Amino acid sequence: MLNNHKQFLAWRRQVFVRNPHRDLNALYTGLKQRSGVYLIGCAEEIVYIGQSWDLTERPIDSLGRFYHRVSDVSLPWSLALAPCPPDEMHERESTAIRSFAPKFNTSIPSIPASEGRMPEIIGYAAVFQDQLSAGGAFDEKNLRRQMERAAENPSPPWRQGKQRRKTGKREPRPELQPLDPPTQLTGDSLREAWQRYGVPSDGALIYPINLCDDGSVVTRDGEIIGTWSMDQYEAPSFTPDDAIIPLFEAPLVGLLCMRIREWHESKTGEKL
Repeated sequence: MLNNHKQFLAWRRQVFVRNPHRDLNALYTGLKQRSGVYLIGCAEEIVYIGQSWDLTERPIDSLGRFYHRVSDVSLPWSLALAPCPPDEMHERESTAIRSFAPKFNTSIPSIPASEGRMPEIIGYAAVFQDQLSAGGAFDEKNLRRQMERAAENPSPPWRQGKQRRKTGKREPRPELQPLDPPTQLTGDSLREAWQRYGVPSDGALIYPINLCDDGSVVTRDGEIIGTWSMDQYEAPSFTPDDAIIPLFEAPLVGLLCMRIREWHESKTGEKL
């Protein structure tokens, strides 16, 4: 599951009916700047390149636009991030679109700027949890092959719309808070989260999995199987009794309980 609550809501809006890959969390943990360029891969090629003031959500919206236009749902998808200052986004996006000629980019921000600096990718990740691999779109040999094809193509997709009109609707510049990586709550902040979201530890255990207000995770028959906590974005996580770091997390308490139940039933072979 995605750690960031806004990302989770953006994911749900797109109706992928598939879970996001855990590697997406790792990719976004390394993101130190929100503005920049993103590249979407499908199988062994880049299919779309975009820019955004906020890379945490816009790429997911773009994924939804193009994922549903590809009929073969077995193809692996991937996402790469290339943060940069806002005043470099047009140049880097334009250069990448001209270099790779993705099939879903039917226009280009600036033709004059399209022979400048390329995006500097900090990393990429598989998009869906059920993928066997990231697909290879960002492997060096496939990047080189796509650039060679683009250079030989006299009518690349971006020439359909050519340069984007400056009077067209543009993404507004948002007022963004600094991007902080998820950090587990401690002390009074964690105890407040337990009280706000947990069920009474001395009350009736009415759910198959109960996240209690003392931080314990208890099954309906009273077995304590671990502890739970939250980060500053109110994303809960679960740590089994025999572990010292969280096993998994979820964007919502109910989804975490479902994952814990699946894990416990798989481990014990017993239904809760």
